[in-house]
Amino acid sequence: MHGENRLKDGEIIRLTQARDEAALQELEEKYGKRLRNIARGILRNEEDVSECVNDVYLKAWDNIPLTPPENLEAYLTTLTRNVAISRVREDNAQKRIPAELIGSIDDAESGAGQIPSADNTAEEVEALSAEARIKAVLVSYVRELPERDKKIFVARYHYDVSVKSIANRLGIPSGTVKSTLHRLRTGLAERLKKEGIEL
Repeated sequence: MHGENRLKDGEIIRLTQARDEAALQELEEKYGKRLRNIARGILRNEEDVSECVNDVYLKAWDNIPLTPPENLEAYLTTLTRNVAISRVREDNAQKRIPAELIGSIDDAESGAGQIPSADNTAEEVEALSAEARIKAVLVSYVRELPERDKKIFVARYHYDVSVKSIANRLGIPSGTVKSTLHRLRTGLAERLKKEGIEL
């Protein structure tokens, strides 16, 4: 679409409020190049850049009907920076997950592993080595996850499948996969903390 034919920001916002998917195409045509350049200055590869911009469109789609921005371009550029920075932080957080924690996911999937039962005494639980305790918590945590969450967690952290590939396989948006991973990591960290385990 040529510049003179592009919709004005107010019209794009109205399309978004009306839940008209044409708004997403208009956002891409009008601001896509600029948003990619912003993301590219923060992220490492083009796949991350594309996922970042797609996340921005999804967030705009969800949020604009609730709180229409006064300046759409400023809103989108700020959102892009925030999403890109969050992705960098998320990637760094993933690297801090201990290898032994991830290596025990097979136990969780197979139902094996050293998990304290309700009959264990406090002394027996405390007697477990730190690594065994971490594995026990992980196994218990993964077992309790809904099936889709479990597939996402195992695919990403055990098999190192990309977010995009997981999304394609499950038929869901990449943003859903990333938000699920963030929620699951937070939940696991809280579970470990509750058990007195600091990573």
